[in-house]
Amino acid sequence: MQFKGVRQWAAGVALLLGAVQAQALTVFSTDFDGPLASQIDPGAATLTGVQGFAGLGNGGNVFGGQFLRSATGNTVTLTLSGLPAHTELSLGFLMAAIDSLDGTGSFPQGDFLNITVDGTSVFRESFANALESQMQSYVPPAGSELLRRQERGFGVGFYYLDSAYDLSVDTRLQGIAHTASTATITFQIEGPGIQPLDDESWAMDNLSVSVTPVPEPSAAVLLIGGLAAVAAAGLRRRTR
Repeated sequence: MQFKGVRQWAAGVALLLGAVQAQALTVFSTDFDGPLASQIDPGAATLTGVQGFAGLGNGGNVFGGQFLRSATGNTVTLTLSGLPAHTELSLGFLMAAIDSLDGTGSFPQGDFLNITVDGTSVFRESFANALESQMQSYVPPAGSELLRRQERGFGVGFYYLDSAYDLSVDTRLQGIAHTASTATITFQIEGPGIQPLDDESWAMDNLSVSVTPVPEPSAAVLLIGGLAAVAAAGLRRRTR
């Protein structure tokens, strides 16, 4: 019985320590409705009204007001500094795939959204709007696809359809191993199929970055000490 109690206590310690470590801390967020945050270098991207994307999203995370619209081939860079001690980094945003993005296949081909963290690609998938027959490598997880190949106001014509995705639910952008006090995150649609803004583009809204902080040693000590006291009291009662 004593060994069983010890095992239960150890399991409780592990679970509670895991809970302490799993509490994410948001270190950056923007809805792009005010002036552009100083941490963002937009390149040629501009703040633009969301037009027909308004209201698309999950729960309270929806397109609204303005988003940051970029031509393909342009790089948007987010630079963060002074991050607290942490073990993982996660990011999320709403993505608007605008007009004739061509996915993967025959010409015009090669419109890939590439996201890097400190120079390492963590996400690279193609997106296709122009023709239903075009191959899109991105297979959205449950809850990610908000809209597929519908006109939402940025172009007119058969090839100028739009799609929308909630990339905050994609697990590839969650729990990225990261410990540095700075982070440089880039976003670009690249590849041989890039074309001018009036032909194809993309946009982001509700961008957020969080980290999984390293728990304070004092918190861990207090937690273990409290559990140890409770376990010891339980063991004493059993031996009486």
